Amino acid sequence: MEALLIVAGLVGFLLAWLWLVASSLRLGSRAVLLAVLLPLVTPFLRETDFPRLPRLLILLSLLCLGGGLFLLQQQQPERFQRLLSGQWQDPAPQGELQGTLMGQPFVPDRVYWRGDQLVFAETVGERTQRSLVVRFDRAQELLQGTAIDLIPGDDGPWPEMVIQWYTGALSAPGLRRIAAGYSLSLSLSPQGNGSADLVVHLLLPAEHRTWLGGRVRLNERPTWLGRTRQSNQVLPPAPEPLPAPVTPQGWQEVSLLALLDEPEHFVGQRLRLVTIAGREYEGVLKAVTTERRLVLSLPQGANQVDFQFQPPDIALIETWPRG
Repeated sequence: MEALLIVAGLVGFLLAWLWLVASSLRLGSRAVLLAVLLPLVTPFLRETDFPRLPRLLILLSLLCLGGGLFLLQQQQPERFQRLLSGQWQDPAPQGELQGTLMGQPFVPDRVYWRGDQLVFAETVGERTQRSLVVRFDRAQELLQGTAIDLIPGDDGPWPEMVIQWYTGALSAPGLRRIAAGYSLSLSLSPQGNGSADLVVHLLLPAEHRTWLGGRVRLNERPTWLGRTRQSNQVLPPAPEPLPAPVTPQGWQEVSLLALLDEPEHFVGQRLRLVTIAGREYEGVLKAVTTERRLVLSLPQGANQVDFQFQPPDIALIETWPRG
């Protein structure tokens, strides 16, 4: 309502101003200057040759604009303050997350862990308009290390995806749950002051028309970050590269350090990767990021899904030599 009043007031004032200037052209240069520079004064002039209708329209437009600003200040004070300071657009959400939710653009502006649940929320003021929640309540064994990767066909356990949307006070909220069959890649990097960088790639089955990808800074890192099954577990050292045979055949183990130092020799090559958690992935190395993460492209039907892996989570890397 407040937005409609503000827009109507601005449009009405602009039309009335143009009308007033056009009608002043026959009244002389002094009237034209007054209409152009001080249109707000003309409704209060008693003895004047300016037509009455455009002056009345200026008054009505000011009333609409003032009423809209008053409602905005009462209901959304933060947006009102941004408007006064010249920030007419909503601030960009923290990080670079973007996607679609049920076929509609989805740009969450709040991302946080709530116990064993990862929440992506899109808010309007203080109210949550739409949200996507990754619930690990029944898959807590996945909460270890710094990365979580799932693709269709993996054995359980699977976190539950919960999509919620709220259309207004008079409409019931919507809810949809997805138990499995999606692609999920989460990668967390601890930062200073108890924060963490989160990289997420999520693709739900096609009928849900939902995907999410990008990076975001979490103000509070989850309590499980870095947890391992054995508190005294020591990560294995990176294996040394084996000498390549004259006629290479089959999978060959390679050094993680060599791959990170000279990724140009491995990009585009088939890799088989085993994580500390014992999961195995096979795909094509797409890139090594500036944060030294391996980006592996895995087939999913007719599509390709990119997963990122951090070096501490990798136990073994094998490559299939180019023919």
